[in-house]
Amino acid sequence: MKKKKLGIHLLLGLFMLVLGTSADSNEVIYWSPNYKLDWNDFKGQPRFDYQSISALTSSGIVHYKGCKDGEITFKIQAYFEKDESWVKDEARTEHHLSHEQIHFDITELAARRLRKSLKERKFLCGEEAEFETFVSSYLDNWRSEQKAFDLMTRHSLDKEQQDEWFYKINMELSLLKE
Repeated sequence: MKKKKLGIHLLLGLFMLVLGTSADSNEVIYWSPNYKLDWNDFKGQPRFDYQSISALTSSGIVHYKGCKDGEITFKIQAYFEKDESWVKDEARTEHHLSHEQIHFDITELAARRLRKSLKERKFLCGEEAEFETFVSSYLDNWRSEQKAFDLMTRHSLDKEQQDEWFYKINMELSLLKE
């Protein structure tokens, strides 16, 4: 049981959709293929009242929108919030960090899927409500995939499943390179 408590270290908790503004760049990391998370990026205070969670990644998808030439314009980015992400000492392992990185990679994959779909589906100025509904459905799918990752890997306890997810997500990211 103690091993399970130490091994469970997720995260999904604080996914946020931010409209129109972004946080200070010192507090946010935007996803990049050249940057991998480091435990020093987890600056939030651990929640010791969450006994079964040893680390928490707060990531999300920001979309900025405007209107130009009669069409809704957008910018989609996956981000990681340093001050809202935290780790307890017992989870400071490479294996746990890999689990957290996969969560961030799943967020980037969702952002890429959304960007691709939005480029294929044009929204006209005045269709902001339809645009938001469309984006919301992608965000719901993203949250579901995050939950499935934790369920399938048992919050990192199943190393084989975690390795499978690592390869699956990286393959999909490479297929959706922009």
